[in-house]
Amino acid sequence: MTSELEKMVSGTGVEGPAYERFHIEAKSADHVYNVPNKFDVHAKRLRLAAMLIHETIRYRFNRDIVLSRPCIYGVFSGRLGGFKPIKQRCVGCMRCVQEYPHIMQVNYGKKYRELGDLHWTPESVFTILYESSTGKIPVKGMGYKGSFSGEGWDGIWTDMSEIVRPTRDGVFGREYISTSADIGSKPFFLDFSSSDDVTGKKIRLLQSSLPIMLQPPESSKLDIGIAVKQSASKLGIYHMSRSPLNAYEEDPWYVPIVDKANLGKLNLDRAPMIEVDLFTSNRGLIGELRQRYPSKLISVRLKIDEAAEDEACRLFNDGADVIHLCADYHGFDYSKTHSHISHGLRRVHTRLVNEGIRDRITLIASGGITRAEHVPKAIICGADLVGLDTTLLIALQSEFKGETRDRTDCRLASRKIEVAWGAQRLINLMASWHDQLIEILSAMGMRDVRRLRGDVGRSMTDEELREQAFEGIDKLS
Repeated sequence: MTSELEKMVSGTGVEGPAYERFHIEAKSADHVYNVPNKFDVHAKRLRLAAMLIHETIRYRFNRDIVLSRPCIYGVFSGRLGGFKPIKQRCVGCMRCVQEYPHIMQVNYGKKYRELGDLHWTPESVFTILYESSTGKIPVKGMGYKGSFSGEGWDGIWTDMSEIVRPTRDGVFGREYISTSADIGSKPFFLDFSSSDDVTGKKIRLLQSSLPIMLQPPESSKLDIGIAVKQSASKLGIYHMSRSPLNAYEEDPWYVPIVDKANLGKLNLDRAPMIEVDLFTSNRGLIGELRQRYPSKLISVRLKIDEAAEDEACRLFNDGADVIHLCADYHGFDYSKTHSHISHGLRRVHTRLVNEGIRDRITLIASGGITRAEHVPKAIICGADLVGLDTTLLIALQSEFKGETRDRTDCRLASRKIEVAWGAQRLINLMASWHDQLIEILSAMGMRDVRRLRGDVGRSMTDEELREQAFEGIDKLS
């Protein structure tokens, strides 16, 4: 596994960065804990027995015909056939119901319908479980005739010309598409006037192979934290936590989250970036850390509310290099209206653009990022990177105990896992999301994910389209 721009060109007489394909090697990591069956397959046994007797007489005991099964996925391939279907193999194609409607019934399983909470739908949970176990892109949506819209991220449509121009060139490496993201502050200009050397403000930049950061909820167990550490190191992306684990201190991909309570417990000397939590600290800690560690990147965790735009500008003036905009785990901000994170993210991004400082600061958005398509949608709204939280626990088969919305009381119980298994599951998840990001960029004709930032022209929103379509039309009573 290699990162882009890593090796130098050799044999040409000119030194320069070489472009290498970033590839994530996915390996099978089967579920350790039982997963409920998505479909409940049931046969009316008396009618099934009557049909078998009838066909046995009709086809003169021809076993090849009588014992044939109407399921290519092997749901009825057990010893008892349709009398005891293998429910976990059912994919919901409904062929058996179409051929034998008087015998077969296929419904969603009861335990499947109970998965998740108000934000995590059963389909979302199953999608993450599939991606993390196989590393493949889930195939879905065939024959869907719905509204193609919904709340939050589902109300944003991306420019997918791939629908009429199919291509897999990006996924298979036949075209160069960069998914790396820059983290840090860039100066307005470089000064060449004083000497031959470049002078001025020093550039402080980190590079991540994906526009994604891993940040497991604070309730996560130790083995999950170590699995996150190992997967982030292999992927070349950053992970953050406030836990002062000794295993993290030597990790170049670890970003500690600090506040007044744990500042003295963490060794920050080797940290590439330090994040200040404004949820529990004041802004004075930013200046203290900047004075103590002048060469390190300072990130500030900021809640999205009505004052987020003004606060972001003040944080830039205080010396912050990165602003981490946080909503709750369901993706809703902390304003009085509890709007979706996409609205607050666009407001902050637009304000920084109008102030002329957008290119000098990095925006990270976290909260409610639960599917692969949410990553490019968040970047379109103005983020440079996104943070994954509860999604990591879902991939590691954590158990729902209630609502997962509250950051201080996430009702998602992490289970005991093997570290190697957990790390591979997270690598598989990122492999699937990386391929889906590549497909979206390829469909847009873009070669660098950084060019997608704030490009709202690459998207349409259901809310804005409805306002334009029905403006001036009186509501019928």
